[in-house]
Amino acid sequence: MTHLIESALTMLRAAEWMPMMAARVLIGIFFCISGGTKLFVRAQFRVMEETMVESHIPFPRANAVFVATVEFACGAGLALGLFTPLCAAMLTGDMIVAIATNRIHSIQAKDVLAWLDDFLYLPEVLYTVILVWLIFSGPGRYSVDGLIAW
Repeated sequence: MTHLIESALTMLRAAEWMPMMAARVLIGIFFCISGGTKLFVRAQFRVMEETMVESHIPFPRANAVFVATVEFACGAGLALGLFTPLCAAMLTGDMIVAIATNRIHSIQAKDVLAWLDDFLYLPEVLYTVILVWLIFSGPGRYSVDGLIAW
């Protein structure tokens, strides 16, 4: 029985590159599209700028351009597996600021467990967990970073 479990774990570890690559590529595409939409669709940029104003972020227009550019460029970097730890770190910072300045205020829970549940339900929290994982794990087997290292 132990041998069977060890064999299964070995097989799963050999294939771990697949979900790792899927997570990196998909979150990269998500951020690239999100940032690109904010950069190139005027109405979306206005929404982003208004969110910055409502969140009392200084220099809302400049920061909206900066955040949208980070999302677009770093999302593309993650999708390609280029400068993965740097791109993931930049996007982690973006998510932490979004949580702290805007999203955390949307939680209306009355007790600690309900508040924690609502906090963990925020998509930005999940994105942050995935991005931190990518900082530590790197891009995986199939990536531009991997080609450069090879």
